[in-house]
Amino acid sequence: TGQYTIGEAMTITQHSAQAAALARNAGERADVVVASLFHDVGHLLGFEAGLEAEMDGCGFEAHDVSGGAFLAGLGFSAEAAFLASQHVAAKRYLVAKDPEYAERLSEASKTTLRFQGGPMSADEVAACDADARWPAVLRVRSYDEAAKDAASYAGVSIDAILKEHADALNATWASPHETKYLLSHEQLRKWDRDGFLVVPGAAADFDLSSMTDALAADDDFSNNNMLRHREAVANAEPQLCRVENFAKHEPRWRELCDGLVRSLVSQVYREPAVLFKDKLNFKGPGGGAFLLHQDATAYATEDLATSHVSVAVAVDAATVANGALEVAAARHREGVLPHEKGVIREDVAAGLDFEYLLLRPGDVALFDSYVPHKSEPNRTDGWRRSAYFTFNKAAEGDFHAAYYAKKKTLMRKGTISINDDFGGTIVD
Repeated sequence: TGQYTIGEAMTITQHSAQAAALARNAGERADVVVASLFHDVGHLLGFEAGLEAEMDGCGFEAHDVSGGAFLAGLGFSAEAAFLASQHVAAKRYLVAKDPEYAERLSEASKTTLRFQGGPMSADEVAACDADARWPAVLRVRSYDEAAKDAASYAGVSIDAILKEHADALNATWASPHETKYLLSHEQLRKWDRDGFLVVPGAAADFDLSSMTDALAADDDFSNNNMLRHREAVANAEPQLCRVENFAKHEPRWRELCDGLVRSLVSQVYREPAVLFKDKLNFKGPGGGAFLLHQDATAYATEDLATSHVSVAVAVDAATVANGALEVAAARHREGVLPHEKGVIREDVAAGLDFEYLLLRPGDVALFDSYVPHKSEPNRTDGWRRSAYFTFNKAAEGDFHAAYYAKKKTLMRKGTISINDDFGGTIVD
């Protein structure tokens, strides 16, 4: 997120670091320094979520509110979160108090003012003047306005900036947040709109490759009901293509699933989630495609849970060449689309637009079970391995065992799913 700009001749990161340095050098208390550092974090959250810039390309309209809420959610002090959330209000206040102030704004700041409500009303100004915190808000705004040196902090890493202000950050971090990874308002907005969300690097702390290697090497699945499938590939021996029902039996995978992944799903659900099913797809060289489908049709939705969210955890990089997932955004509210044995009909597919989920190892992608998706064969000589954890709302019940029992009764020899969406040839 260090490379983004919003109409100024510098990145958001450069600007924010300058503002914090100005506050610190002025002898400000810790919450003012931290607010100056993070006052524009809402813009970065919007870009991280994959949203398109608003306000004629100058960032995100609600960045002040979403940024302040995010800081509070992370556990920073209420004062620091409040000060960070008020820099737009401060601009509107100053424009109302001093019409010439508007003329001194940068062109980008003048543009955003049009989207932010323009000058405050007399009542709004009076309410601000009555707030004992307002002088500190105006000081944060002054550091924001002064931080316009395009050469300052060029090329400096975010880690170095955080280290520079470690004392202020520690002083204002009231309590650690309870979640493994806190999704922002902007990420939730992206999820609600499109039915999927990529969270870069969320699982990067896990040794996913060795965890996957260990699972692939374990041939003894007889005692825990794991499923293992191989597919035929041209000019080679059959190769592993899926291991299923493993997350509850393998400690490191259980830690990832029950911790980070379940927390992410619970946040997009806005209520607790419980594991419904789990699988690890091994798309080796020449590995088969997955035809266009919706997962909902393979989840016995009419009998078990009615809502599902799946989480893909990239073990290897997902590229166009090795058959990365392709999703149709914002089509998840249309229910089950017309299909034949789970494969969406061609006439329906013709009306869908797709985008690739190009993931790096450790990236995480969440998608609703009604999102149409597909993937091409692996046309490289390397592997694309991805774990998939599917959850339902805990309020509906724990159906993990019931799903696998039902799948066992519905599965036909030579298949890996209740749907007929696998484009390869299953050997066993």
